[in-house]
Amino acid sequence: MAKPPVAERPKAIDTLIAILDLVIPHRYPDRDPSLSDIARLTSSASRVLRFSNLDERIETENRATLLLAKKLQLVS
Repeated sequence: MAKPPVAERPKAIDTLIAILDLVIPHRYPDRDPSLSDIARLTSSASRVLRFSNLDERIETENRATLLLAKKLQLVS
């Protein structure tokens, strides 16, 4: 039986993470950002992408925030 296709991560999440990877070192050069700092930056960065659907924007922000928090070891 054929395997179902693996769900790929949307390009918007990859784009947000790439933007934030560039912004975080410039915005917080002297300290590590907190989870709320990452959430604020993610919200600002997602507005640049101009989502037409508010629910999609919020979902993408939340997923990108969680992925970055895991990457920076703020959550496990």
